[in-house]
Parts: sequence; structure tokens; C-alpha cells
Amino acid sequence: MLTHMRHSPTFIATALSLAMIGSHAFSQEGEGEDPIGLTEYELACMSCHGLDGKGDGPKARTLSAMPADLTQIAARNGGDFPARAIYDMIDGRGVIPAHGKRDMPVWGDRYRKTGDPGEDPAEVDKRARALIDALVGYLESIQQK
Repeated sequence: MLTHMRHSPTFIATALSLAMIGSHAFSQEGEGEDPIGLTEYELACMSCHGLDGKGDGPKARTLSAMPADLTQIAARNGGDFPARAIYDMIDGRGVIPAHGKRDMPVWGDRYRKTGDPGEDPAEVDKRARALIDALVGYLESIQQK
């Protein structure tokens, strides 16, 4: 699948570090959480939104606008988690000025990259939707009352 995709040494080191941190957090607090959603959060969101989703990740200070506290999405929406709107933001249909251009690799296009030039686009889209759904599910699971 992704065996032909090349990543920079920095990307690989960051991914491994995040995986180790996330594994620790998952094993202690995340019993019952979807590990795919947590992993997607670690890879795509944690550097800006932080380990706990509070908007205090290591890259937060470098952004033009501070990242949102992702644990308060439902609270900011009258107690309801807007899963479809969150899905659309991740997928690239919703615009978040702090995230910059839509070609940032942490958004929708990240999920649609393939390692095999002959890979069926329908399968790539199916996999992308499943990963985004898992991430949205994880974000819903970290909502604070």
C-alpha cells in the first residue's frame, strides 16, 4: 500500500515520537477508544492541538492564530458534537484560516495519497473516509462536558 511513499527523516522521527507518546496516553487513559482515531489525531493534529486537544501543542505558538481547544467543540455548539462539520473541515471542505492553504499535508489530501500508482481511486477514497471517520470519532470521544 504505502510502501513506495517516501518521508523525510524529520517526519519519521516525529511520527515515531508521537506514536510513543500516544501509546502511553492510550494505555493509561484511552481504554475503549478507537486506536485508529487516536493514531490519526497523533499524526495529524497533536503537534498543534496538543496531547490532550487543548490547543497547546508544540507548534501552536508558531501559528498566526492559536489552535482551538478540541475538547470544547460540543460545548461551543450548544452541547452537540457537529460530526459532519468536523468531517468536512478535515476532508478539506470546511475552511479554517489558521490551517492555511488546503494543500497542507495534514488535511484531506493527506488521506488520499497512495503508494501505488495503480491503486484504485475508489479504494483510496474508501480508506480516506474510514480514517477521517475514525479521527472524528476520536475527537467526539474527548469532548468535555
